[in-house]
Formats: sequence, structure tokens, C-alpha cells
Amino acid sequence: MFLNVILLDSALETVPKELLDHPAVKNNARRRKREASKTILDVSIHYHAMKNLKDKEKRGRPDIIHSAMVLLLTDPVIKVNLYIHTINSIIIKVNPEIRPPKNYDRFLGLMEQLFEYRKIPPNSQTPLIEILDETLDDILSKYKLALLTENGEKKPPSYLCELGEDWIIGLGGFPHGDFSQEVYKRASSLVSISNYVLETQSVICRLIGSCNQLAGWA
Repeated sequence: MFLNVILLDSALETVPKELLDHPAVKNNARRRKREASKTILDVSIHYHAMKNLKDKEKRGRPDIIHSAMVLLLTDPVIKVNLYIHTINSIIIKVNPEIRPPKNYDRFLGLMEQLFEYRKIPPNSQTPLIEILDETLDDILSKYKLALLTENGEKKPPSYLCELGEDWIIGLGGFPHGDFSQEVYKRASSLVSISNYVLETQSVICRLIGSCNQLAGWA
């Protein structure tokens, strides 16, 4: 079974320039032997630096993207064509054949490489992951977007498994708040798969589990 998935408004970015002089940012960069501007924003490290950052409740959670990639890209039955749309409107394309690192520190290193070189491996003609010179409009023009939101029409998770390859499933890649209007206005359908507010990894677990069940738990 094959799914198209996009993580939207994802809390994945390098440290913004207005935070580069903060001691928490400098100390982390020094420890990791990297330029501060090339490190990934992480609220668990940069909490004090982020106190006055705009939209701070939606930013600095690369661990959400890490968990999502591991869950989506390691299932032996469900194959996922994955895009990541960041909170800064950068579009990342992930090769379905990638095996994302299970270790979080290694994942951060991979993302830092990606933002620096725009693709991994840097000189590859068939990269495992790359930043595209495309907009969200460019990506969504190829699909109909089924946006998962608590405000959507109630459907079982299995509904998403049967949408077809002309649809792409949109999941939130952020911890709190709501999708941006940029995202909402592009949705073809609003879908809710639970009576509860679910974290991204819980949504993915329900999705992958339902699709496996439809496929016969091969």
C-alpha cells in the first residue's frame, strides 16, 4: 500500500538570526562544534532564548519530525511518499527508501547537514532527502489535500488508507496551536479520526495500523 503524506507547518528550522547571540544558543553551538546559525532550533536546548520568539508555541520541536519520520518510513508494508513543509515554508522531499536515524542526535546532525547543503548526500543525483525549489502551492497542485484536524468531519483512519494516489494526507508537524491559513485555504477536505486531540505520532500510529489492517497485516 502506498500513501502520500505531508507534515505541515513543521517545527523544524535552524536557529533564527534574532537568537544567535543568546548564551543558550552560543553554548550549544560551541559544544557541538558548529556555527550557531547552522544548528537546529530545539526548545529543550533553547528554551530561555525562545521566550520572546514569535509563534514560539509552534516552533523548536524537531523531535516531532524525527518521530514522524521513523514511524512513517520504517513500516515494511506501507510505503510513504513524504514531504515536510516547515513553519518557514521550506519544502523538504524525503526519499521513501531512506532509513531515518533512530538516534535523535544523529537526526539533528542530518537536518543540520540538509539545511547547509540542501540535499543529502550533498552531491547525489538521487538524494535521500532534499530541500526543493518549490512552494507549498507547487506541491499541493499535484494532489487533493486531506487535512487532519480536530475540526474536521469524523472518519475512521481506514478512510485515509483508501483515498487513492491523487490525494495527500496532511498532518501537523507542530506541538500546539493550529494550522496556518496558508495551509487551511489549500485543503480539499478536513478530516478528524478521533474524538480526542491527538499528538502527531498518535495520528501516525492509528493511520499506519489501519492501513496494515486493510492490507491483511502482511
